Amino acid sequence: MMRSADKLLLLALAVTAAACGHPRPAPAPEAGERPAQVGTVVEAYAESGEPIRLRVDAIEIDPEDTDHELTLYGVSVQVAGSQAWEPYCLPDREGRSRAIPVEGSWDARGTWTAGDGAITFACTSGAIGKCMRFGYRPWKQVGGRSLRDHHLACMRMVRADYCGDGTPHTRDGTRIDVYDPLGIQKRAPDDPADPQIFEAGWSPAGATYLYRPRLSDRTAEIVAECPEKLAGRVPGEGDPPLSTAEILRRFPETLLFNEHFAPR
Repeated sequence: MMRSADKLLLLALAVTAAACGHPRPAPAPEAGERPAQVGTVVEAYAESGEPIRLRVDAIEIDPEDTDHELTLYGVSVQVAGSQAWEPYCLPDREGRSRAIPVEGSWDARGTWTAGDGAITFACTSGAIGKCMRFGYRPWKQVGGRSLRDHHLACMRMVRADYCGDGTPHTRDGTRIDVYDPLGIQKRAPDDPADPQIFEAGWSPAGATYLYRPRLSDRTAEIVAECPEKLAGRVPGEGDPPLSTAEILRRFPETLLFNEHFAPR
């Protein structure tokens, strides 16, 4: 299904509760339990480690979620040194500033850690939240298989993080199509008037196979960033991409595929 990619917003915060002056991670909620109510103010930490304050302004079921599993939070952050508040998240493609609470935290390289019960408020305009809305929900299973790794692979894909080191190779508004062997997302039909270009296969560690980078045709430049990872995982000059079946055979760690659309 066609999606729009953007950079991972490194505004995702590990929510903590202060106790006796020593902050401790707030316990992750049980399934179906809400970690906060409207009006709740929580102490939190930014990626820089700086303490900040968050306020829950709204709670709603995701109107796009047919399974009614995702709860969206309107969250504000207090402006440093004042009593003013501003939206925590940038607006998503629907123009709303919303976040989804998810267990654990991510570092600057995009590596997930359970975090001793920490909760991240993941913006729906960023990769963590987008991938949950795509259907890759880390707490779910499909056919007895956990989707946690699918969610992590999706985050690498949304950001075009080929090397799996947190370096993005995309820009806001780039249209992509993601699909997977489990059928959670299906490939969009071909449209000669709006051609798709196969890009890559993905795992939680980044690209498992790279055919055509998102922003250029210069595959060699991406390989030069992490030759030890992508060696033998790109086509020869002028070769067509491998089929998805062949990618899965050669690189069985692959969980997702994506294509991008030619610029209009």
